[in-house]
Amino acid sequence: MRSLRLRLFAWLLLPLLVVGATAAAGAYIFMERRLTAAYDLDLGDIARTLVPYIHQHGDKLELDLTEIADAILRADSTDHIYYVVRDGMGNPIAGDSHLRPPPHLPGETLLYWNDTLEGRPIRAVALEAAVGGKPVSVVAAETTFKRQHAYEDALLSAIAPAALLSFAAIVAVVIGVRRGLGPLEILREELQERSHVDLRPVDEGHVVEELRPLVRELNLMLARLKDAQSTQARFIANAAHQLRTPIAALVTQLDLAWRESATREAHVAQAREGAARLARLAQQVLSLAAADPISNPVARSEPCDISDIVKGHADAWVRAASQRHVDLEFDLAPAPIEGDPVLVGEMTANLVDNATRYGAKYVLVGTRREGAHSILEVVDDGPGIPNEERTRIFERFRRLDRQSPEGSGLGLAIVREIAQRYGAAVEVDDAPSGRGTRICVSFP
Repeated sequence: MRSLRLRLFAWLLLPLLVVGATAAAGAYIFMERRLTAAYDLDLGDIARTLVPYIHQHGDKLELDLTEIADAILRADSTDHIYYVVRDGMGNPIAGDSHLRPPPHLPGETLLYWNDTLEGRPIRAVALEAAVGGKPVSVVAAETTFKRQHAYEDALLSAIAPAALLSFAAIVAVVIGVRRGLGPLEILREELQERSHVDLRPVDEGHVVEELRPLVRELNLMLARLKDAQSTQARFIANAAHQLRTPIAALVTQLDLAWRESATREAHVAQAREGAARLARLAQQVLSLAAADPISNPVARSEPCDISDIVKGHADAWVRAASQRHVDLEFDLAPAPIEGDPVLVGEMTANLVDNATRYGAKYVLVGTRREGAHSILEVVDDGPGIPNEERTRIFERFRRLDRQSPEGSGLGLAIVREIAQRYGAAVEVDDAPSGRGTRICVSFP
């Protein structure tokens, strides 16, 4: 059941209905038993009344009851009264001989039972007595019309109040649930009126106490969305700026090469460098999108080894480092992880490219296993990174050397995104020699 309103109705109304039905049934059973006891008492009095009128005449037992007394005894405005007196052998002495005897001997107490007579239901009572030392039994019975009417009245008396109370309770619950859920409806309407760019926090002043934790979490989510929106806007603006510069330079160099034949080769070479930077920037943007969990929510994960990934890229990295006059060495030991070899290779490539690009003459790439973690480490002897910048260098388009035409400020942002994707921790500190930078990525 996904509806909160229906769930509240179920939890509140069902117990009320059960309680109402139980109360009505209990009241009816109580009244029915009291009515039965009262009518049985009257019927038992009829049987007791007959005993003093039984006399012994010689060897015979007779019921000395006049017609008037018999009429008075049988008088009833609703039901028919029957009785029969039998001797110890079960032979009828007086009364209605077709009235059946009790199912078993009554003993010293009155015995009541239900029976039928002439196709009609009756209530009967039997008792035993002794007259002149001889046992006799008396059976009195009556039809059940007035009992049935009384039971129906009792049922109505039990059901009517319970039904009215249940109806009143249902109305109260329905109104209460609607009014209780009113703040949710107000909150829904307020959020519905907003546009997709309106990420202002919801005012908690008019929110009921029970909804404040929900609204507080909603405001925190809106704040995160606002930050993500701002980050995306800054990313688009920075990407446009970064793309515009090499594109403009590329077009300029091609125009100059077209017009000036004497320096055409130089302009073509510069245009080629600009195209390479543009391709590098496009590749980094694509890598960042591949590492972003929002752009690419499903990431491949398989058993792999960081050392094998580094070995697969080592030749290309060595050639690129040699062009920059940087010595690139490797210290590789097994470092198994669960991840995407392509993304991990892209992360490592950005670390190596970043280390060889900015003034380093020596770069060491190492992999190893430490306890429950696999370690990727890149150490260089470059100018190093100031302490105050070590947490900011992972921001997108963040560059320490803004004068250099190389780099776009996306390399370390890609490293952070990929590391976070696989729960890895990235640490930046000084190189062991005291000069340069050491970046360590620890995979669980």
